[in-house]
Amino acid sequence: MENDKNPSIRQVKIYSIVTLILIVVGSGISYWTAGRIEYYTNAVMHTSDVLQRTDELYSSILERESNIRGYVITGKEEFLTNYSQSNIDADVLLSQLQGLTEDNAVQQNNFEELRGLINARVRTFDATIAYMKEHGDLEGFLDPSKANNALSGYTMIKNVVLRINDVENNLFQDRTKSLTNNINALPFIVGLISVFSITIGLVTFFSIYQYNKAQIAADTERSKFQEKLKDQIELLDNSNKELEQFAYVASHDLQEPLRKITAFSDLLKEQYAGKLEGDGDLYLNRITAAALRMRRLITDLLEYSRAGKIEHDKIKAVKLSKIVAEMLEDVEVAIQDKDAKITVGKLPKVYGAETEYRQVFQNLISNSLKFSKPDTKPEINITSEEASSALINKFSTLDTDQKYHLIKVSDNGIGFKKEYAERIFSIFQRLHGKKEYDGTGIGLSITRKIIEKNGGVIYADSSPSSGATFNIILPFTSRNLRDN
Repeated sequence: MENDKNPSIRQVKIYSIVTLILIVVGSGISYWTAGRIEYYTNAVMHTSDVLQRTDELYSSILERESNIRGYVITGKEEFLTNYSQSNIDADVLLSQLQGLTEDNAVQQNNFEELRGLINARVRTFDATIAYMKEHGDLEGFLDPSKANNALSGYTMIKNVVLRINDVENNLFQDRTKSLTNNINALPFIVGLISVFSITIGLVTFFSIYQYNKAQIAADTERSKFQEKLKDQIELLDNSNKELEQFAYVASHDLQEPLRKITAFSDLLKEQYAGKLEGDGDLYLNRITAAALRMRRLITDLLEYSRAGKIEHDKIKAVKLSKIVAEMLEDVEVAIQDKDAKITVGKLPKVYGAETEYRQVFQNLISNSLKFSKPDTKPEINITSEEASSALINKFSTLDTDQKYHLIKVSDNGIGFKKEYAERIFSIFQRLHGKKEYDGTGIGLSITRKIIEKNGGVIYADSSPSSGATFNIILPFTSRNLRDN
């Protein structure tokens, strides 16, 4: 009863209640904001899909126009085959677009109008083909009114497609703006709640210290806990920064101009390959290569954002020996090209998702093959042992009461300087130019993200020209299972 009357205890109770309220309120607001981010992300992706398919539809229409002209000029039947396929493609795309925009009455009307114009144009083309087949040419078939109707028909189709794109582009801008606002709001909300919570937590700790300053053992234990909490907060801050960086890139209109660049460069290559003067073909190939690299970068970013996310229905005991064996079959061609020797020792079972561990070892093996010495056959060794207590104690994120596996992936490649051992796991970090070695600089970042989400750590040892060793520390499974 005396403790209840003590001012320090009353303060601790009050501060604890306030902190709990802040956490509950902050969690609720964060959850609601995260839901809004997910909603607008899906909306942006949906709008991008509509725009992509609209571009494909318009490309199909252009292809049909080209095929009918080719048949009229040359009389070759192969143009009719392509013409028929383009009609099928256009009909499929139009049906898909109507399904994707079924909740948008304006777009439904636009697509119905477009369907009518397309059907009318097809009837005209069919009549032209029939006359051409019967008479061998179009003499007596064409007149100024038909030519004007053909031109106006194509113009009307183009205008409807532009109108559809305008509607979707406006939706895309509005949804992107809403997504950006919600993304920007989330760190502010979390930061504000964190500041209040940490401040009150510090005051609470001071009150407890004043009341229990004689209890040295308890103070020591609390200090160790605070150090761990600090490290966890730092890890969380780093993760939030990476998420913000990705969200900033992904929320901008990357896909739309990229699709247009790819589509029109492909059209240019099809229609003008070998016909451009000077370095025209070279420049066109460079445009295509740059667009493909941008698409790969966006894909890798999306893959990085998804890496390490816990899906409890996929978590199970995983045989790493099986995963590595299957992965080596997948990269067999690359191994043969390099004439590499890969030795796999006895590997443990760990908990996690099979697809993620496959990705981990594929990234590491591909890395070793990529950075092999040009005059030396690559040798890669994969081994496993129980991690020592001294090694576990070096990492604050590991539980000192838990047993861990130490899995090593070593090679005899070009290696790297010790000061780069941490940098190589950062997103977009490359030690070599993209002309020397391809890639986007995301593979090892994905690997670290997966390992850390599964309760482990990964670090690298290396020196120039002496190869590299990637060390993976993973916890034992709950049943302490190992391969036979």
